[in-house]
Amino acid sequence: MRFDLNVLQHLGLRMYTSLPAVVSEYVANAWDAWATEVEIEMPQDETMSPDYTITIEDNGRGMTKGEVNNEFLVVGRNRRQDEDKDYVEKDGHRRKVMGRKGIGKLAGFGIADNVRIWTCKDGEYVEFELDYGEMRQEAKEGEDATTTYRPKIINEGKTNGKSGTRIVLSNLDRDQRPRAKYVRKRLARRFSVIGDDFRMVVNGTEVTGDERDLKERCEFLRTYEDEPISKGSECTVRGWIGTLPKPTPDNVQGGVAVMARGKTAQQPITFGVAEGGTRGQMALQYLVGEIHADFLDGEDKDLIATHRNEVLWDKPVANELQNFLIAEIKEICSQWPEKRREEQMEEIRGEEPYQRYIKPLDDREQELADSFLGELAEKGDYDDDTLGEMASYVSSGVQQKSFQKLLTEIENSNISNTDRLVELFDQYEVLDAMNSLRIVRGRFYAIQKFEELIEESESNLEDLHGFISDNPWLIDPRWDYLDEELEIHEEIQKNFENTDQSDRVGFISLGDADSIRLVDIRQTDSIIDKQDLDQFKEYVDFLRSISNMSPVNGRDVEGYIVASGSVDARNVQNEIRRMKMDDMRIRSYDDIKDIARRSHKAFLDVFERKADRTESQMLQTYLRESEQIGLDEFSSGTF
Repeated sequence: MRFDLNVLQHLGLRMYTSLPAVVSEYVANAWDAWATEVEIEMPQDETMSPDYTITIEDNGRGMTKGEVNNEFLVVGRNRRQDEDKDYVEKDGHRRKVMGRKGIGKLAGFGIADNVRIWTCKDGEYVEFELDYGEMRQEAKEGEDATTTYRPKIINEGKTNGKSGTRIVLSNLDRDQRPRAKYVRKRLARRFSVIGDDFRMVVNGTEVTGDERDLKERCEFLRTYEDEPISKGSECTVRGWIGTLPKPTPDNVQGGVAVMARGKTAQQPITFGVAEGGTRGQMALQYLVGEIHADFLDGEDKDLIATHRNEVLWDKPVANELQNFLIAEIKEICSQWPEKRREEQMEEIRGEEPYQRYIKPLDDREQELADSFLGELAEKGDYDDDTLGEMASYVSSGVQQKSFQKLLTEIENSNISNTDRLVELFDQYEVLDAMNSLRIVRGRFYAIQKFEELIEESESNLEDLHGFISDNPWLIDPRWDYLDEELEIHEEIQKNFENTDQSDRVGFISLGDADSIRLVDIRQTDSIIDKQDLDQFKEYVDFLRSISNMSPVNGRDVEGYIVASGSVDARNVQNEIRRMKMDDMRIRSYDDIKDIARRSHKAFLDVFERKADRTESQMLQTYLRESEQIGLDEFSSGTF
């Protein structure tokens, strides 16, 4: 059996496709070399340059030239097996080794063509270069080249400097500069060993445990300490799973991360769990966790995929862990709605509007008011003004016998009496109407701002990009809960070169559990032609071709181009119709404005119907206020 050097394409370029994953491999090597500090330097300018480099430097033990040849450059060397131990020692202390496969050294080729390494140990240093282009060339020449590559030695000799290793990645395969904040956040979640004995610094800013450890920020928390993953199992886990007070922000990956030996073995995951009805499913938007399962990477077993970011869940012991985590997530989701209701009500009771309007009521009236406000608490986060309005309304309502009777009947109604329940909840719609009003007003101001951006003669494409990312419902009212997915964006950039359109921000990728929407945002005066359509189809087709791979992971892929309009030519219009049948659509900025106005009008109509149906004086008052600020005229397009 002979090995072709082209295997590096699979071990480097295909396995490590994101900057945090690449840097993580070299950080893990630093840990194994007993480093106490790793410094990462990345470009900070707005635009990329061919001269940019990424540097990872540690103060570990370093390597001699002999160790480089006999250990570091041996692809696939399992140090745990070769040294007959899975730990390193220093001054009587031990560290469990993170490395295992012996291929992490090739990670740099996932984002760069050139990897330069300087390493020093006991006063002896050597600097050498790994060149991916040269490896590819040598792989085509001669039989010996299929198994052997000799890196170019840049320099070697003696020094009085400290031991350590420096990795410099150059000829970067990137169109946009990496974001230090993004890399720092991802590194924080990939390593649980960050602390006093192991520091990471990115562009002068230290990666802290606070960025990784979401535990202290959780509203509800469940902890584990040597917890068996099944009855009678010797495999145990430690860690925690919890829910944040608000949905996970863009810079935090929701779900439960699985760690082994202090490093990520499985990116945060929820296993598609849905428990506790609609409200229980909402808990997944708040769910975070960190479970340590060192048995996944033990001396006698390796249950982590080659790229070291995913557990092999179909293996027996890993499958037990999966069942354990699914059961825990289901239970947390089922309990979350009631816990959240109780927690939110505690906060509401401490607010000034509650103290002013609800606290003075007698016990029965206060109980009825709490029941009503509890529903408000479950529906989401409300500002003081909304809470004050509702507290005032409920306070006056519960003092009226008709309102008390309504709430009592809702509590005591027989579920089989469907007609009566419908009648009761028609009156109960006042609460939902308040929520509708909040959405109406928020979208009214968002649409106004969006139209201002469009009307600007020199509109900033980056501003449009950010605004649509924050308000995806502008393109489609159903896109309320989509999040931007940077990994999708990076995956496309790595596979396509857009040098002819480098002056624009480009596309955004929005996703949820079932689908990905690729949105190509053009300038407000841009007219789409056949070339633009063909280019965009390549993006969408590429994502569909890797449907079963990360980061697509089996989700449907849809495409949207946002521009001023399209060329009025038969071949272009025919192609647009064909693309529409294949879930790829063109949206003009005028289309988006119309869609946004219609969506806004639909919300306002719902609010008006609820005001009429409930005959609520309060809602009628809000309708009059809406007319004063132009909500109705805005929706009709006369604003």
